[in-house]
Amino acid sequence: MIAGTAGHDIPPTRRRIRERAAAAQQAAHAARRQSRARWLRRRGVALVAMAAVPALAVPLSLPSPSPAEALAAQQPETVSSQPQSLTVGDRAAPVVLDRDGFSASVPLPDGAEPYAFTAATFVNDPASPVQWPFTTGVPVSSPFGYRIPPCSSCSSYHNGVDLTPGMGTSIQAMADGVVTVATDEGGSYGTYVVIQHEIDGQLVESLYAHLIEGSIALEVGERVRVGQLVGLVGNTGLSTGAHLHFEVRPDGEPVDPFVWLPPRVRS
Repeated sequence: MIAGTAGHDIPPTRRRIRERAAAAQQAAHAARRQSRARWLRRRGVALVAMAAVPALAVPLSLPSPSPAEALAAQQPETVSSQPQSLTVGDRAAPVVLDRDGFSASVPLPDGAEPYAFTAATFVNDPASPVQWPFTTGVPVSSPFGYRIPPCSSCSSYHNGVDLTPGMGTSIQAMADGVVTVATDEGGSYGTYVVIQHEIDGQLVESLYAHLIEGSIALEVGERVRVGQLVGLVGNTGLSTGAHLHFEVRPDGEPVDPFVWLPPRVRS
């Protein structure tokens, strides 16, 4: 009802009724939109909270290390003080080289047989201060001095003697001394060793050549005793077969070992 200007109620017109209905309908739509918006906002907050719960649960569920485990993780690794050991190749020689706590078994070629050959070429004395490079006499395949070269690259004058006891035979130091050469890269000598001695007031060198590669038991500068292991008979360098090329050099000049050694080796 609309109040009249004269205090009497005037019936609403059709236009006024339509306007009121439209306004009421718009107000109802607005209320529904606001209500839906509030519902969506509440729903979104709930979903975010649900998604965050598992993520929070993962780190909370991880076990913490026990005091013993934490202490163990801080302990340094221990290193064994036991001597190291090395085996080279498929076969090992009966002689084990041992130096400064490090041992190595030297490989022998197939068919190797230490002291496979002996001969009455010399007699050694294990109590003598000067000795032969082998404990017993062995064959001589090439003497000292002039010779027919055994190969096209071999010399016609031999500065030593070739001794052939068999591949892998142990070689011993001729006398007390100091190692001056010990190498696997000796050219025509192959793997070889030189030891310097003082014998009867004279400087004398002994040379041991064509050893098995890797079999040298000495180091440069090392002091050695008579009879000490030098290496093993081999076939390295300029060689036509397994043998020891042995030289004796008083004052640096090669001499025939079969002339120089016998008076000095007590037998």
